[in-house]
Amino acid sequence: MEIYIEQFLLFVLIFVRATSLFISAPMYSHTSIPMQAKIGMGLFLSFVLFNVAKAPAHLLTTNLLGLIVLAIKEVLTGLSIGFAMQVIFSGIRFAGELISFDMGFSMSTIFDPENGTSFPVISEILYLFLLMIFILVNGHHFLFEAVYYSYTVVPIGEWHMTESTMASVASLTGKMFIVAVKIAAPLLVSLFLANITLGILNKVMPQMNIFSVMFSLKIGIGFIVMIATIPVIAFVFKKLLTSFQSNVVELIKVM
Repeated sequence: MEIYIEQFLLFVLIFVRATSLFISAPMYSHTSIPMQAKIGMGLFLSFVLFNVAKAPAHLLTTNLLGLIVLAIKEVLTGLSIGFAMQVIFSGIRFAGELISFDMGFSMSTIFDPENGTSFPVISEILYLFLLMIFILVNGHHFLFEAVYYSYTVVPIGEWHMTESTMASVASLTGKMFIVAVKIAAPLLVSLFLANITLGILNKVMPQMNIFSVMFSLKIGIGFIVMIATIPVIAFVFKKLLTSFQSNVVELIKVM
């Protein structure tokens, strides 16, 4: 009977880590996916990983406080993996905000139910487009691989917040701004050149009301450059996704 209890507790702890991942990971965490579906995916992944995950017998105790501590560690492990992959999409939203501000579209916002706040329309367009790329390159499969790999590096109950973990999280957070600049670079450069051109025109023809054409011209240039650089943005995102996968693995190693 004790063997069955230990197996049940092991399954519950696997389920907690897997479900925490689905709650925080890109795409899976979206509010359009019902919580029942996330729990169902967590149960399925727990069945698959049941023979992979191991835990020392002394940890699988029936002591309530000990089980709560183990569950919290498993939740933090799953959330950490999901957070690491969310950083790249946070950078994409920030890139959209930079572009919208430079184009004069920052006041044109749309409510995002995933985060419970409003984002510029450009941010949502970029986010949905690159989320599609994320699915096409099987980025969502990497999340399953990351959970599987986490059990070989971070066994149940072995999660620790070390100095290396904090440094890795800080490095990932900083890369959010690098992602934003790389994604937004073509449009920011184009709009910067447009501003210089308009400034020169204003000096050459002072009688011309430059402000009457500036806003519509920048919006037009922004959309033309965005459409023209879609292949470049997709290529840069695929490269960033590859590097972020290695960063997620490094984060798992230092936990």
